[in-house]
Amino acid sequence: MRKTYRRTMKRAIIEGTSYAPVGDIYDFFMDFENYVKYSEYVDDIRVVENGDHPEWEMDFRWWVIRYTTRSKLVDYEENEYIEWKVTKDVDIHGRWEFEKVSDEETEVRLEIMYDPKGATKVNPLSFLPTERLIQVARPVADRHVSKVLRRVADEIEGEPRKVDYTIRPGGTEGEDEFLALVPEEKLEDTT
Repeated sequence: MRKTYRRTMKRAIIEGTSYAPVGDIYDFFMDFENYVKYSEYVDDIRVVENGDHPEWEMDFRWWVIRYTTRSKLVDYEENEYIEWKVTKDVDIHGRWEFEKVSDEETEVRLEIMYDPKGATKVNPLSFLPTERLIQVARPVADRHVSKVLRRVADEIEGEPRKVDYTIRPGGTEGEDEFLALVPEEKLEDTT
């Protein structure tokens, strides 16, 4: 059952195709410790609570930013979806959805619900004007997302390929500092 979130929450949806069986994709994303292998900005991942709904910590670093986030598995259905939430400092909920297209092709969708103002709690660069911070971070974010997607595709599909991505705002209105990090050519126009 889908949860309803407060009106202040924003939504972003990333969709793509993976050329691998749905079970392989699901197993990959359920192994949270995999995430450290694909990002140079993730230093470590630790499972801090096991069980049906494990909780894990992830250490990030970028430039002068050092931060440890804590997330928890909320709900899942094998080969269908994985739902998680961040449990420390910021209000972020995510849901991976997997749809089998054929034995070797799976549609993958990530829906993220977030409070865009919550990131200021953990941003040590808040002294910089937001516009300048976005200008500095935008190309880094784009290169990083593209590199992570290529590495994940290589791991799951068994060979490297270029992976393009777009992000679709899901009914967002007003200022959104998170989506401002997405290069305009990667942001799908929903108007």
